[in-house]
Amino acid sequence: MEKGKLVKITYNGYVNGKLFDTTDEELAKKEGIYNPMMVYGPVTVSVGSGMLVPGLDEALLEMEVGEERELELPPEKAFGKRDPSKVKIVSIKEFKKHKINPVVGMPITIDGNVGKVASVNGGRVLVDFNHELAGKPVKYVLKVEEAVEEPEEIVKELIKLYMPRLNKDDVKIKLTKNTATINIPESAVFMNNLQMIKMAVANEIIKRLDVEKVSFVDTFLKKKEEGKKE
Repeated sequence: MEKGKLVKITYNGYVNGKLFDTTDEELAKKEGIYNPMMVYGPVTVSVGSGMLVPGLDEALLEMEVGEERELELPPEKAFGKRDPSKVKIVSIKEFKKHKINPVVGMPITIDGNVGKVASVNGGRVLVDFNHELAGKPVKYVLKVEEAVEEPEEIVKELIKLYMPRLNKDDVKIKLTKNTATINIPESAVFMNNLQMIKMAVANEIIKRLDVEKVSFVDTFLKKKEEGKKE
């Protein structure tokens, strides 16, 4: 598979024989790991671009559309080895400052780093900033479902990558010889860092398609007055 190519994949990830991640909604419910905040179904990725753990990224470069592989990945090809330096002692005063009562197992974000409370002893809290699967071998069943090749679909999938909660079918796209015009629905207008997201999407479109200009059109709809008859 060519590096940088957009493809749709499905996968199931296991650790010690237990499912921890999947693109299959029904399987997630069956195995008790369903997350209502997740968007299930095939995931679009750019091959070999670091969007997946290293072992999956490398495997995709060797796979073809329709192919399925079962992969056993060592920690260094998955979520990395455990790093003792990422286990930090944090004063309980820092938690109380934000009115948080730390308990073992609580996820916490400090200075942009995501960790988990490992222990609480007196005035000291031990926080582990390693990925929860760091140091563990994992197994994946990975399948390449299809390649994204039509220009309009490439644009829609790029938008989905950068705005995952947005329904790509609500996005209106017009492609001409050297211009891509994208009509963004009101639901996306108030997203955080929207300008940076637009810039990233535009750069990807220009890189992948034969266009010289990308324009975004923000859409605002008039609010209906309560009680007013149509």
